Amino acid sequence: MARPARPERKAELLAAILDYLMDKTLAELTFRSLAEGLGVSSYVLVYHFGHREQLVNEIIRGIESRLDSIRATDVRDIDREAWRAFLLESWRWTMAQRNRHLARLEFEATAQDIVAASPRGTAQEHFRMLHNKTRDWLMLQGILEEFADTDARLFTAAFYGLQFDFVVNNQPEEASKAFDLMMLVFFNNLDRRLAAEGEHI
Repeated sequence: MARPARPERKAELLAAILDYLMDKTLAELTFRSLAEGLGVSSYVLVYHFGHREQLVNEIIRGIESRLDSIRATDVRDIDREAWRAFLLESWRWTMAQRNRHLARLEFEATAQDIVAASPRGTAQEHFRMLHNKTRDWLMLQGILEEFADTDARLFTAAFYGLQFDFVVNNQPEEASKAFDLMMLVFFNNLDRRLAAEGEHI
């Protein structure tokens, strides 16, 4: 009789795998190399993750879970300060050196997914999720949809772009200054658009 799976063991393995990948790429990841690096048998990895594609999906899902809080939140329940707090929390996550490597893996997986025969689609889904949440939030503030959509796209691209800046250049202070400026521009633009809307009423 097969032993039942232990969810906590799978979570422990996933945490160890993320640590193992700090100085490696997903492209070079195999069950054999991973088993040797972790000091476990390949059977253990296959038992918990099935096959390599499923393993990579679990790795990326673990990294992307930082967005779960915003995904589960109704934008109608987010005031300006709550929105700012979420963005700062997400940025602080990125600024941790360990998470810089996790973001690197996420960007690598995204680049591979674009040309994959069977793409996961999670990168596009997360980009659209942040874009749509931002657009909907801006519209609730009183911004017209046509402007809210463009402003949200610019914001989302800048948000991910600054994360990529940090991954590539490893200059946290400079990237954080740019992030602070992006936040200032975002909220100033919101106020400018609201003022312009008020003038046309």
